[in-house]
Amino acid sequence: MAKELEVTFRTMLSQNEYLKLAEMYKDKPANLQTNYYFDTPRFTLKASEIVLRVRKRDKYELTLRRKKGYNKIEITSIISEEEFKSFVEEGIIPNEEIKNDLADIIKEQTLTNYMSLSTYRIFFPHMHGTLAIDKCTFVGQTDYELEFEGQSYEQTKKEFVQTVKQFGIVYKKGDTKIKRAYDALKRSF
Repeated sequence: MAKELEVTFRTMLSQNEYLKLAEMYKDKPANLQTNYYFDTPRFTLKASEIVLRVRKRDKYELTLRRKKGYNKIEITSIISEEEFKSFVEEGIIPNEEIKNDLADIIKEQTLTNYMSLSTYRIFFPHMHGTLAIDKCTFVGQTDYELEFEGQSYEQTKKEFVQTVKQFGIVYKKGDTKIKRAYDALKRSF
């Protein structure tokens, strides 16, 4: 189980900007990941600015993410495919620490998988952080973004601004993937 502090800056990309960066960094590591998001039927976690997800890549990672100022605090645990399936079918959190952390918030409510989001990510170390070039697919739509993650707010912000300038990208404010996907889900009703 890992707990980490993460600072993330992002800009949305046009399809052309994405294709240019993807071509420039085609030799860098890449993967396809799918995030499965869980909440109560009344979206109690969302209202508390908490994200609970399972990320499927080569393994299943259960993550609880809470916002704390400009930072996010994450608890991450590897779970088995069987635990993931049980979580989807029964809504039982397969990790005691996360279950205990959420007990007072969700009370007796059931958790359900209400949405998934797939990301093709090209990623690599950059300056003092990690740069990610993402193509995101959710609720029948696709968008593109550049994310820069680091440990220190000031340093990460400075290096993000330098990176955007270096690539000649016009900064376009963007919400988090989960917010964009959630907004698309709301529009689909």
